[in-house]
Amino acid sequence: MVEMALVLSVFLLLILGTLDLGIATYRYNTLSQAARQGARQAIVHGNLAPPAMTAWGPATYTGTAGDGSAYAQAVSPMLVGFTLSNVTIKVEWLDGGNALQQRARYTVTTIYRPIVTSFFSSSTYTLSAASTMPIAH
Repeated sequence: MVEMALVLSVFLLLILGTLDLGIATYRYNTLSQAARQGARQAIVHGNLAPPAMTAWGPATYTGTAGDGSAYAQAVSPMLVGFTLSNVTIKVEWLDGGNALQQRARYTVTTIYRPIVTSFFSSSTYTLSAASTMPIAH
């Protein structure tokens, strides 16, 4: 019984650790894809954007994925499984403007709390992804 208790606890810890790693990897990949999509939207909303589109920037924007802004609407459909109010968005224009070939950076950040550490402590990890692209319009 003692051996089984020891082996079972180690086995469950390994299984939950593997599951945690898989979930964290999935969440990070989803954030990365959202950052790329946000950057793609930012580069077509420069100062030469067609009249039907509004120009974004050059002021830095910080908000959440659930705030209903155009920046949030660009990525919120990609963040399935996330609580949108817990996902922070930051859009920056690195060269100080939104003119052609100037760079836009779109950063998406959230907090991840693993299952395994919730048994021992309340530690959390920050997952963040950023994408930088030159403005095309």
